[in-house]
Amino acid sequence: MVKFCLKCKNSFWGGKFCPKCEGEEPLLDMANEENHKYLPELNVDVRPKYFARSAMLLTCFGFVMSLPLGMFVFLRGMSESGNTTLWASIGGGTVIGVAWGSWILSHKLFDKKMEDVEDDPSKQPQLD
Repeated sequence: MVKFCLKCKNSFWGGKFCPKCEGEEPLLDMANEENHKYLPELNVDVRPKYFARSAMLLTCFGFVMSLPLGMFVFLRGMSESGNTTLWASIGGGTVIGVAWGSWILSHKLFDKKMEDVEDDPSKQPQLD
């Protein structure tokens, strides 16, 4: 969950107190409805973080699932015909195609979601 510090205006992934500020400055959880009143004061937009995380998960899923799928295609083809070169090429092409396709799809998904994020010069990007 994303939490914000009102003093230094940084966002963090969890914790009770701000690790950057002196003393014990409490972090606000933005999932709580009562803390939404502080969003204009914070002057940040965290939607890109969530969109990037969604895109990374989709890419990771594609890369992880491409190898078993490619191996299945290769083994299934080998059990039918025995042409190693052909089925190794098809299996390798499947791995590359699924991995590349998931990467392209996640990039398009990220770009599509970022269209809704307005380009406000007063908002600071959160790069931590």
